[in-house]
Amino acid sequence: MKRITIAFALIGIAVLFSSWGFFGHKTVATIAEKHLSDEARQAVNELLGNETLADVASWADEVRNQPEYKNTAGWHFINLPLGLNRRKFKDSIEKLKNENLLTALALNESVIKNPNATKDQKRIALKFIVHLVGDAHQPMHVSRAEDKGGNTIQVQFDGKGTNLHSLWDSRLLDHQGLSITQLVAKDDVGKFRIRKWQRATPVDWLFESYKISSKLYQEVEMNNKLDEAYYQSHIKIANKRIEMGGIRLAGVLNELFRNGVQYK
Repeated sequence: MKRITIAFALIGIAVLFSSWGFFGHKTVATIAEKHLSDEARQAVNELLGNETLADVASWADEVRNQPEYKNTAGWHFINLPLGLNRRKFKDSIEKLKNENLLTALALNESVIKNPNATKDQKRIALKFIVHLVGDAHQPMHVSRAEDKGGNTIQVQFDGKGTNLHSLWDSRLLDHQGLSITQLVAKDDVGKFRIRKWQRATPVDWLFESYKISSKLYQEVEMNNKLDEAYYQSHIKIANKRIEMGGIRLAGVLNELFRNGVQYK
């Protein structure tokens, strides 16, 4: 019985460490670290101590089932019907009554801006921001409620069964076979594109993901047996979303900490 328990624990760890929740988020955070201003870097170091942005990138997933953080379960995604244009998409998000990725990001940014918040409150808010910016750039985190963000849509990829959400959480990145260091090394975006990406609003990020997930749904409806050609055409999208997430996370933190960090 003890061996079985240990085996299941190891499987759980393997799943965590191979998912976007670890690999993708850590890559986003590592890219962001490259683009921090001196003020933001100092503020991050002050709040996190010996930890880096990459170290805390998957923390929000790790604590979501703990009693004190159960209210954050809905912070990681937004569910909307397909077929919305940019204006209707924005209107629909603003009408949502439940907490979601957009409201959670705004909430945690407000904690960072609040000079009366404690250092611990700001540390927690920073950890959430690092994670939520990453979630906003994973296309299947902006998707439909009826299939739980693609979790109930079965597909075949690389000769194995999986679901559409897991495919974009981990399978495409796993198939690529690159390390975080190798992925970060591919980050060579010029200053013009950095400025363009950082000018976009969180609603823009989410609408980008929404347009991608809408296309992904259409593709698997026509064919759910995905081959090497699917991988070759879609891994570029996954890598770009990770890079955009990192660049934009740096932009958010540079703005939040442009005057350093103050706390009660």
